[in-house]
Amino acid sequence: MSQRDDEIRCMLIPLREGRLLLPNAAVAEVIGYREPDALDHPLPWLQGKVGWHQRDIPVVDFERLLGRSVAGGGIRQRIAVCYALQPESAWPLIGLVAQGIPRLLRVQREVIEFAGTPASDASPIRMRISVGGEELMVPDLDYLHTQLPTI
Repeated sequence: MSQRDDEIRCMLIPLREGRLLLPNAAVAEVIGYREPDALDHPLPWLQGKVGWHQRDIPVVDFERLLGRSVAGGGIRQRIAVCYALQPESAWPLIGLVAQGIPRLLRVQREVIEFAGTPASDASPIRMRISVGGEELMVPDLDYLHTQLPTI
């Protein structure tokens, strides 16, 4: 195996507190932040929807989903447009609010293989891994999609 086969290309998404880590293939595009249009729902972590390539995508504030108190966003906010793992989902794409510019990161495959799994099946965090001494959260995109209201 070459060194490239031992690495997984990932996207590091900055939050106010901590960072999310997603496989690069799960992220369609990173777009500039724009105020989402309101959706009729009672979910404080669902900011609304934005248009992207003639589609509406829901915008999720992952930190609110984790129950964290939220301060206002900065001028470097972005939206990471992510693919649904279930393409037949009511929302085939989802936007995650980033508090800065996401960047690429190569992660050794063994780091992910030895990472812990979530304490329960009903969690927005699939696993936590340590890369370079920093704990990163891998979101559970399937869980996120099950929590979204249908259109």
